[in-house]
Amino acid sequence: KANQKSSRKGNRFMKKKFGICFGYLVFFNIFTGLSTWLFSALLTDKRLAITIAAAVFVLGIFLGFTLQRKRPLPVNSAIIALSGIGTGLAVSAYFIHVNFKDFIDLATLGQNILLADIAVLTFYCLYGLSLNIPILERHIKLYTYSVLIVFLLLTIALWANQDKFLFSLVFYFYINTALFVFPLIMRVETIKDLIFRLTVASFGALLLITLVTLIIISEGDGFDLDLSGRGVIDVESPKKSKINEPNEH
Repeated sequence: KANQKSSRKGNRFMKKKFGICFGYLVFFNIFTGLSTWLFSALLTDKRLAITIAAAVFVLGIFLGFTLQRKRPLPVNSAIIALSGIGTGLAVSAYFIHVNFKDFIDLATLGQNILLADIAVLTFYCLYGLSLNIPILERHIKLYTYSVLIVFLLLTIALWANQDKFLFSLVFYFYINTALFVFPLIMRVETIKDLIFRLTVASFGALLLITLVTLIIISEGDGFDLDLSGRGVIDVESPKKSKINEPNEH
């Protein structure tokens, strides 16, 4: 009975944590997608787009340090939205760089954004569901890194060999999604801690996508990513987090 009670409690933790992470990923991707479409339509200078994206990153860091302690949840949510806008600006710099308007119209770009977003959100859901498999949960670190690297390589291969106007978006949205995986499996004590880690993930997505796009527009259509995945991150099964504890508020 004790084991069953613990299992039910773990499932509740998992559902709540996944729901928050998935909700904020959708939120972040909405702003990324809308700003990608809008700024691709409005801007003609790729350097301007990437410069504004970098400025948004700096602004987000400043707001995080100055306002977070006052009203952390609303401020973090606003920063995640701001990071999504900056990420969209960086992605739009790529589309300006490849002169997408010579090949596809804005309606097709919007359709591709939607398809890419649906694809990565499906991946996130399937990954979340897979954590209910005991053997994967026990080896969560190895499993997560393996899955993320394999799908990263797959998105790069598709971008290089298939429709670049679609699969470049799949790659960019996948970066968002991959970084939002880590808050799901990292140790957290409260909802406040979880949303802070989601905010950091949004900063990471903005920074990484800006750097990747900067490399592309500086050196041509080729690109190079560090796939080593080195670094130490304290991870655990999402079921073991304590975000349902009374002290979260």
